[in-house]
Amino acid sequence: MSVNTDMIISVNEADMVRVSTNRGEASKVAAQTIYGSLSSSSDVSYANGSAGSMSRTESRMCGWFPESGKMSPVRRTFCLFVTFDLILTFILWVIYTQLIGDSSVWEAFTKQLAGFTIKTSLFDTVMLAAMRFTFLILGYALLRLDHWWVIALTTFLTCGYLLAKCFLFNFKDNNSNPLSYVVLIISFVLAWAETWFLDFKVIPVEKKHRDRVNQNRQYVSERSRLLGDSEQGVMSGDENEHYSHFVTPEGSDDEGEHRNGYQTPRRGHSRQASQSSVTSILGAREQDFVRQAREAMDTTLGMMKLEEGWKFQAGDNLETGIVHSQFFKQYNRKIFRLQAQVNMDPKRIWEELAYGTNNSPQWNPTLVECRTLETIDDNTEISYNIAAEAAGGLVTSRDFVNVRCWGVRDGVYLSCACGTTYPDMPPQKKYVRGENGPGGIILQALPEDPNKSILTWFLNSSLKGWIPQSAVEQGLSGFLLDYLKYLSQRLDEIRAEEVS
Repeated sequence: MSVNTDMIISVNEADMVRVSTNRGEASKVAAQTIYGSLSSSSDVSYANGSAGSMSRTESRMCGWFPESGKMSPVRRTFCLFVTFDLILTFILWVIYTQLIGDSSVWEAFTKQLAGFTIKTSLFDTVMLAAMRFTFLILGYALLRLDHWWVIALTTFLTCGYLLAKCFLFNFKDNNSNPLSYVVLIISFVLAWAETWFLDFKVIPVEKKHRDRVNQNRQYVSERSRLLGDSEQGVMSGDENEHYSHFVTPEGSDDEGEHRNGYQTPRRGHSRQASQSSVTSILGAREQDFVRQAREAMDTTLGMMKLEEGWKFQAGDNLETGIVHSQFFKQYNRKIFRLQAQVNMDPKRIWEELAYGTNNSPQWNPTLVECRTLETIDDNTEISYNIAAEAAGGLVTSRDFVNVRCWGVRDGVYLSCACGTTYPDMPPQKKYVRGENGPGGIILQALPEDPNKSILTWFLNSSLKGWIPQSAVEQGLSGFLLDYLKYLSQRLDEIRAEEVS
């Protein structure tokens, strides 16, 4: 199994000597084949060209086009809404004026315009809408500002003027026309709706897109290293300090090997190096998934090192499992820790958990379905899980979309996941979409017996829906112990199959 896009491909020194030359040549050939047309361009032109095109689909959805300067759809929608504000206010004022006309429509218009006073005319609401339209289109369409001060100014002026008008306007002299109330209220609501849309939609979404574009540009240096120093197989200094070596277990690289009814990915060392080099430049969305996977793995390893603060929940001994929990403020819920001793070496259990997930509903009755939505690289994927009903149907099925990763770091085997948003799998009508925080399973060999393992599972989950989180947490201890029982039964089946 290869590393994540930016992680070190770790092999032993003997393997490194044998494959370093082939790996470097394969990396250069692969990179030059894919990006050969851009090899004569500078890093800046690459960032403006290829890196931009990789996220062009996402740019159409949510951000500015830095390459062309075109307006993002979300900002364009805001400008359309501002135009709608002006047109709607004008139409309501025209209807109001016709309804209060004593003799003719034109005399009513003349009275509203030529004889304008704050006490008798509502034409000032149209002028307020025109003021908002002018300032907002000038600021956010022509000048392309990314700050809220313009919308704050227009909303403040609108609210202040409307508040004064509510005290000064003579509703009785206007025949107590209900439309006069509507015009004032609509003008107030539209001003605040524009503020909400800009502050909660336009600015955050475009900021998120800019961050992703900057992230893409950071990977330009990866391309130059791919073409120049790929045979060294090293990351940048900062990343190398932050991330530990992430390796494939020795002996798990048999190409096309079948394990218990499913086929593991092809994982030869030479192919690892070349494919990892080719896939080291991914689209913005894939890079975001890789980042989430790394954070989930780092968080899980961090929780394993956390010894204090865990409170006992259930369990008698390590053979049957012991469950502890601890409240984490950043997730606003408890995270549960299952610890158990399992009678199988950690590598074999890890292979079952890493590569047999899609088959897990066959032995784990708490799951209805597990399937892979997208494979990011050889050790990262987007998975979709459906949990079975519980408590006699009182708790309905939940579905989860996770970014899942697996590998070996710091001498332990990991299979980690965290919830993510995947556009091709939106929330389903028949299921409540649950949420998983960073967590996963860590496997270590028992010091006194390497054929046995210490399994540690950190469960960080929220079922959402109407069920209080406190009620969910009461049942999670039993769920973890049940899972351990089903897993032990599955491992007994594997041992029996291997013996036979």
